[in-house]
Amino acid sequence: MRHLRVPRRETSLWRDKLASNGWLAEGHGIHKLGEFTGIPLSEGAPSKIDELEMIELEPLTSGPKHWTERISEDIPVALRELLPMSHDQIGDVIIVKIPDELEPYSKSIGEAMIAQHPSARIVCADNGVKGNFRVRDLAVLAADETESTRTRVREHGNVFWTDPGLVYYSPRLANERLETIECARNLSLKLGRRISVCDPYAGVGPALVPLTKLPEIVDEIYASDLNPHAAELLQLNLPNQHTRCADALTLSAELPECCDLLLVNLPHDCIEHIPHLLGLLKKGQEVAIRGWAIIPAESLQDAEAEIRNHLSKSEVLSLEVKSKKSYASNIEYVGIEVHLVRS
Repeated sequence: MRHLRVPRRETSLWRDKLASNGWLAEGHGIHKLGEFTGIPLSEGAPSKIDELEMIELEPLTSGPKHWTERISEDIPVALRELLPMSHDQIGDVIIVKIPDELEPYSKSIGEAMIAQHPSARIVCADNGVKGNFRVRDLAVLAADETESTRTRVREHGNVFWTDPGLVYYSPRLANERLETIECARNLSLKLGRRISVCDPYAGVGPALVPLTKLPEIVDEIYASDLNPHAAELLQLNLPNQHTRCADALTLSAELPECCDLLLVNLPHDCIEHIPHLLGLLKKGQEVAIRGWAIIPAESLQDAEAEIRNHLSKSEVLSLEVKSKKSYASNIEYVGIEVHLVRS
């Protein structure tokens, strides 16, 4: 059976691409071939796909439907009900929370998960968030190759590098990043020109990578993060843009009036930081701020009033504080969008 030979790190990317084109053979497994994998091709797949090699391999029949079926028998039956039924996968990195009772069997759990998921290279236990940069404390349970957690992810057709063991990145905010594209497009239409964008809390740049593909509406991009590991990946993901490791609270002194659109992705401190960031916005024209905050559900009106107070020296054209989803009991994750003119 024909298989497409692809680099191991790109397995999930190619699997999705083949499936979307109807070229993936359903019901067959993916071969692990050292640093490569062999993805089964349907009969309708073309004879050539990019410059990748096609090889003949025996098809793998479907194995267990869930990784728990691969667990070794040394885990007591009484503890099996504690096996985690969900996990996160970021690129080829699987992240799972292991209950304390299952800690002695964590290696077996990791090995079972990596055997079940051909696109995974490494499985890590999530021991919570640590440090000022809100980075996950990860412990490697199983790995096919290197134990590095640096990985490439695909989001709405965009590919970029991240490292869940060193930087903060949440795939759950992907839809919010799509809305940023629409905001940028609308602002560009209003101004009748390409706009500049600044993201002082950029992380590895997931909100900005899509904008680099829109040269008709986006001109300069300024991206920074206080985490030096994030700043390094920013440079990798945005090689032709203005990236730096910097404190957002003092960035306006370095980049005064640099942008038309300002992104403020610091949910726990977003509103409090707005006064320190206003100097990044251009004066005498319409500009926009898109931010995200975590606030009590009953405090949405108070949050709007606080934002208006921060912008009292500017002309506020529109202001929306909109609940996006529940963050915790009576706590909401909200989106903020402000259009204003700085005087």
